[in-house]
Amino acid sequence: MDGRERFFAAADALGCLVCPKCGHPLVRAGDNLSCGSHLWNVNRRGTVNVLSFPHRDAYDAELFAARRQVFRAGCYLPVLEALEDLLPAGPQRILDAGCGEGWYLSRLLADRPECSGAGADLSRDAIHAAAAQPCTALWCVADLRRLPFADGSFTCVLDILTPASYGEFRRLLAPGGCLIKVWPAEEYLREIREARGLPLYRDAGVGGWLGQHARIDAQRRVTVRVPVGPALWAAFVTMTPLNQDLTAEEKRRLIHMPRERVTVDLNLARCRFG
Repeated sequence: MDGRERFFAAADALGCLVCPKCGHPLVRAGDNLSCGSHLWNVNRRGTVNVLSFPHRDAYDAELFAARRQVFRAGCYLPVLEALEDLLPAGPQRILDAGCGEGWYLSRLLADRPECSGAGADLSRDAIHAAAAQPCTALWCVADLRRLPFADGSFTCVLDILTPASYGEFRRLLAPGGCLIKVWPAEEYLREIREARGLPLYRDAGVGGWLGQHARIDAQRRVTVRVPVGPALWAAFVTMTPLNQDLTAEEKRRLIHMPRERVTVDLNLARCRFG
């Protein structure tokens, strides 16, 4: 099955695509999705771009290639295990909002074949990388504030190290559905911060906001110190948006200041609205 056919298979399994312009259901029309008034092309990779405005990617293909290297090295496997523990039992319809290259969703679908899923990200490079993941999922370039899915389409929304669009998440969650939010804890990427002379991560109040606006029914904190050699250190430096403000020369100097380990320190919370 090629990429385009995998996309349509995932779309059939979910059955919830709607036009982001008019809100009418989208159905297959050859190699496209159509609501009768608007047409969206599904490319050969098996992705669709439903952005209605031009967007210049802040995260490029090099960043996502570095992320793949970090994931292949197993650095975030404890985070994946915590996600699997928080994901409710039974068949789930999962939306990974801000999915990046799709590693988390792909691994969850591989481990839970009874589940179906979709990933959305503003970055075209991210979604192109996600489409190469070995799973059948619906991948789309989309604005997280206006996603092309009907109300109540998902039983679980993942928001992993991505700015949240809580109003949209509420709209998309079915009754009883849950949001699993992942955000940095104090020591996240401590060694990179220290090499740059930056303070430790300051809590942006995510946990407090969730506690006020949702019902948190489970929480985890994952802290691991990953041994790294020069190549893996370089991948960490390249993959984190923390360093997006650096020039190419500044990033090169940071890559040549390797540490022996990198700390992955993340908070996870499963919560429900209403």
